[in-house]
Parts: sequence; structure tokens; C-alpha cells
Amino acid sequence: MNQQLTHTRTTRVRILLLVFFTLVLAVPALAQAPKPVAPDETTGGSPQSGSSASGKFAVFADAGVAVPHGDFSTFFDPGFSLNAGLEYMITSHFSAEGIFGYHRFKTFFGGHSNLYQLSGNGKFYLADESSKVRPFVNGGVGDYVSDSGTSHFGGNLGGGVLIQVTPECGFEGKYNFNIFSAGTNLRFSTVQGGVRFRF
Repeated sequence: MNQQLTHTRTTRVRILLLVFFTLVLAVPALAQAPKPVAPDETTGGSPQSGSSASGKFAVFADAGVAVPHGDFSTFFDPGFSLNAGLEYMITSHFSAEGIFGYHRFKTFFGGHSNLYQLSGNGKFYLADESSKVRPFVNGGVGDYVSDSGTSHFGGNLGGGVLIQVTPECGFEGKYNFNIFSAGTNLRFSTVQGGVRFRF
């Protein structure tokens, strides 16, 4: 039985890692290749260059608080939360993200417990890149790993807003509701703020 559980967990982790690296590395290959720009008579026959100097990729880091809900809050109090990851812009409104999360919950007994998250997300921006303020919604699935090394399948759903200071740099605030299965469904929320750099 233990060998079967270990094999199941190993298989699940491998599948999630495959999904993660597919989103982070293979999504750019699935994006449409740039279409050739036809000569414009008003510019003397030379194609116009794009208005955006930013690339398709972005890195981000967000920190804040993790708040347990329901059964999860019986033994754990709110604690520190950190997310970091890589984003690829598929279109001006839609992107794919690979996320690593670290969530540290306080216990009633004075200690703490750590939860590690590896997720693949989709993100939809409600405003295009010409806007300085870009609200978004996001969601995805991933693996939540406890201090003991036990792997739990779960997902997250949330939203937030990106404030674009320059085409390359912005500040973001976000909320996410997380749920994962550990015998019963455990739930917690994260409220975070951070920076995003596009290249």
C-alpha cells in the first residue's frame, strides 16, 4: 500500500512538473508567429515598427499574508506568503504563468508549518497594454507540498490589478483563494503585493 501511494504521488508530481514546464517553456512555441507587415504607402514603403518595446516574458515576486479557512484554521493562524514566477504573454490580454509559492502558517502551539506551491496558471487582463491600470483574473492547478514532503493536488482562483509604471516595470496587488486535498479539502487565501518586470 505504501509503495502504491509513493508511486501515485511520484506520478502526480511528474505530471504537474510536465504541465509547469510546458506552460513556462513550450507556450512560446505555440504562440502565433509574427505576421509580416505590408509596406505602407504613407511611410515610403517601409513597414512600421511595433509601438511596444517590451518583450513577451515577465518575472514577478509578490509578498503578503496567507489566511487559513475552515478546518485549516482550527490549528493554524495567518502567516507569511510569498509567490514568484515567470509569465509569458500569449496575446495582449492573455498570459500563462509558472508559479512557485511559499506559505508559512503559525500554529496555536507557538511553532509554524510550511506549505510549498508549484502551479501553472492562466491570466486574463481586462485592459490591453495601452492602459496604465490593468485589472486581471487568474486561475490554475498545481501541487501543494507540506513539510513532511507529502504532495497534495490543488488549485487557485483570484484576481488583482497591475499598475504599469513603465512598459517594463509595474506594481501589482492580488488576491487568491487556494484549495487542496489532504484527506479533506483544506482552504486558504493569500493577499499579496509586489513587482513585475517585463523583458
